[in-house]
Amino acid sequence: MKKFYIIAAAALMAVLPMVAQDDADEQFEYEFNPHWFIQGQFGGQYTLGEVSFTDLLSLDAELAVGYEFTPVIAGRFSINAWKSKAGSEGKYSPDGKQYDWSWNFVAPSVDVMFDLTNLIGGFKPRKINAGVLAGIGLNIPFGKDNVKDARNDMIAAYNAAYPYATATDPNYVDNKIIKWADDKGPYVVGRVGAYVDWHINDNLALGLEFQANTLSDKYNSKQANNWDWYFNCLVGVKYCFGQTYTEKPAPKMIPISEAANYAPKCNPEDNVVEKVVEKVVEKAVAKTEIYEEIYFLINKHTYEKTERYKIEHIIEALKKDPNAKISISAYADSATGTASYNQKISERRAETVKNALIEAGIDESRITTAAHGSSFAVHQDDISLNRVCICVVK
Repeated sequence: MKKFYIIAAAALMAVLPMVAQDDADEQFEYEFNPHWFIQGQFGGQYTLGEVSFTDLLSLDAELAVGYEFTPVIAGRFSINAWKSKAGSEGKYSPDGKQYDWSWNFVAPSVDVMFDLTNLIGGFKPRKINAGVLAGIGLNIPFGKDNVKDARNDMIAAYNAAYPYATATDPNYVDNKIIKWADDKGPYVVGRVGAYVDWHINDNLALGLEFQANTLSDKYNSKQANNWDWYFNCLVGVKYCFGQTYTEKPAPKMIPISEAANYAPKCNPEDNVVEKVVEKVVEKAVAKTEIYEEIYFLINKHTYEKTERYKIEHIIEALKKDPNAKISISAYADSATGTASYNQKISERRAETVKNALIEAGIDESRITTAAHGSSFAVHQDDISLNRVCICVVK
């Protein structure tokens, strides 16, 4: 059994580097959504003992409900149940016979799960995820009558072989037979394990899980002055509820030092179109019209430091002319993102500029906004310049 778990651990370590690789589309970025899940598993159990490995194998099943809080941490409540086995070595019988017994159990547990794939490689939808778990619970055994039957059979075999043995005789039954524990539990259980999930789609996955459980020395009804152990190997199905992540276009990584290249020019004097219009009324009133284009990086709704001077120029003009108003028209480029996503990000760009003006003391009633998404290309020659808010003061 020890070799089996060493192989399982080595397999997990071999899988982790592979599943940590990015197999998602580099054109998108993904935001994790917390969600509930249910899980059903079935497999085998090995209860640690002195008799042969195959004589201590039994069936095992587990049902769990859980919640994934972050891409790395999840919690679940599970109920593990079926059967455990134990046996006595032939040396405890005068005829060398092995005695076996088994019992049923139910073991509720609370587990914390850690997704090592997302911890190492960051969150992305993948075909394979692997992780580890730890938990604590109770093991509630029942149906231990055949334990007593095995004990009575062993005593009967000794009495038949040595009917006249006394307490001082080395063949006296209490000197030879194993030390029995009559305690029936329940027992506190500590658990550690590892798992691998193969995703069929965003909500459904097949899984393989290994568990090591330790509990009282009395669990297998034999006292040996050490902890008892049982090990589970389970395969199962996991279903996640709702939308497990949100997909959106990945931002184009552009150094701040190059951000100004996405505007026609960096010189404020060259970027400002200022017209002074004289209107003939009872008095000659000078009115200033300001036109600014505030540019954004791909998938961003906050403007860069290189665009801040434009905002300041607009604020200065609005403060000088209390009667002036501003209209903000926001756009997105049509080369990236869906139409609905581009509409939303253009709305957020318009709100960003609007909020900057309000924070500077400009009354909200003087500001109007409109978001057009990617429905119209302001600039035909350079698509990147369509990630823009056009601001007109007049």
